[in-house]
Amino acid sequence: MPTRLWVSVSGCTRRPRIEGTAAAMAAASRLSSLAASRLSSVGLLVPALALAALAGCATTGEDEAAAPRDRPAIDAVLARLPAAAAGFERGAAQDVAPGDAGAGKVTEYVTPRRVAVGHVFLYDLGRPRVTAAELPPEVERAVAEATALPSDRTGRQLSVAGRYTVPARGGDLSCASLEGSFGRTRVERQVCVGVADGRFLRVQVTMPSSAAPAADARAFAAEVAGAARGG
Repeated sequence: MPTRLWVSVSGCTRRPRIEGTAAAMAAASRLSSLAASRLSSVGLLVPALALAALAGCATTGEDEAAAPRDRPAIDAVLARLPAAAAGFERGAAQDVAPGDAGAGKVTEYVTPRRVAVGHVFLYDLGRPRVTAAELPPEVERAVAEATALPSDRTGRQLSVAGRYTVPARGGDLSCASLEGSFGRTRVERQVCVGVADGRFLRVQVTMPSSAAPAADARAFAAEVAGAARGG
């Protein structure tokens, strides 16, 4: 069966996408190597440049195929969050750092009388599409930020008390429980991180420590994560 070829508007001859990425990359590598070897000969400079251009053409179709699929706008994902979840009521969403799109947005949730406060962050750190493979370092960064308290607020401290996962639709969340004090008040904080539609999803809950918790932080994290993922 003959191989079908066609020419793009850029002048590059392109093959159907059924060709493998490895084959295309190998072809590009061979063409680039051949072009480089010819550059030493002035008389063959033009053919070498032509070969280099062909190398770029060889990967064009594969680059298009490998490009990340479109992801929903951040506001569209935040719009999925429920008005209420596990006893928390949703508040307004706002930019984490105005002027820095990579920092994303955060939506606040509170229980009655603000006894427990939750925050749902959605961000990408400027990456085109976040994957689960990028979670481990981001979990550590999130925990470090959750334990770091403002220097102008003395008498506050938090440390990691445990690690666990919270099952949620679309994939488990990696979580850490923190314990400490804000002045004379003993507090606990849960920070969980996952991925939702190509962005990092961080769910954080802070509340006073007590024998009867003011809210179910794990249920809250699971519910809002599932909603953010469209579940």
